[in-house]
Amino acid sequence: MTASALKKLEEIGVVLEDEPTPPQILREELAITEGYRIGIPRLDDAYARWRALKGDQPHSPRWSAFRPFDHPEMLAYIALYQRVGDRYRCSILGDVAVDQLPIKLAGSFVDEVVPPANLSDMLLRFDRALDTGRPNFVEKTMAWQPGYDLKCYRALQLPFIEGDGGGGRILSVMDFQVELV
Repeated sequence: MTASALKKLEEIGVVLEDEPTPPQILREELAITEGYRIGIPRLDDAYARWRALKGDQPHSPRWSAFRPFDHPEMLAYIALYQRVGDRYRCSILGDVAVDQLPIKLAGSFVDEVVPPANLSDMLLRFDRALDTGRPNFVEKTMAWQPGYDLKCYRALQLPFIEGDGGGGRILSVMDFQVELV
C-alpha cells in the first residue's frame, strides 16, 4: 500500500495497525535431498558447489575444503555462522545481506541480536542442518508494516564440519526480493 493510499484511509477514519506483521514461511525444505532444485540460480549453484565438495562422503564437507574466493559472485549474498557450544556466532555477512537485513549480525551471537519471532526458527534450521549433514532451504517474509516495502528472503543453509570435530559452520546463501509498496 502506498503512502498516499494510507493517507486517504486515515482521512476517512481508517487507521491500520502500527504493529508489524510477523515473518511468514512461504516455502521450506528442512532436509534437502540430492536432486532438489530450488529454482533460484544463485542458490542452485551454491547447492551444486556444496554437493561437489561433499562428494561421496557420508558427512558434510569440511569447512577447510571451501575456498571463498573461488566463488566471488556468491560472497555478497552470504552469512557465515559458527556453532559455539549451543550458540551460533555470525562471523561474516556479505554486502547485500548487510544492506537488506534490519539487524547487525556480523560479529554477534544470533541469540543476542535476532528478534524472538525469528530466533527459534533460525536455530531449528541451523541445528537440523549440522545434526543431519543436509542443507535446508526457506523462503520467508520479513516483518512488514503498512507503508513500507515488502521484503522476502530465500536462504539456503549449507552445513560444514570443522576439521577438529568442533561445532561446525553454516554457510547461508541468501537471495532477497523486494516488492515496492
